[in-house]
Amino acid sequence: MALEQGFNIIDSALDLALNDLEKRGMPKDEAQIALLIRLNSVVPAEVLKVTELLMEDSELTAVINQSDSDRENAAIG
Repeated sequence: MALEQGFNIIDSALDLALNDLEKRGMPKDEAQIALLIRLNSVVPAEVLKVTELLMEDSELTAVINQSDSDRENAAIG
């Protein structure tokens, strides 16, 4: 699976979860907090440590946070 496709799947899943919580009456900021709390409780501690280390890498963070079109352009180029 291409990296871009993986990001699209993750972004869609997050959007779906947030939209569902909002439709059920939860404010967006509370839905985001609830999602993060839930992820922290289901992801193993070792994985969380790795993500914390990776988030310190500014280049990696920039790539992950690029817009879809920027990721597509980077994948092509």
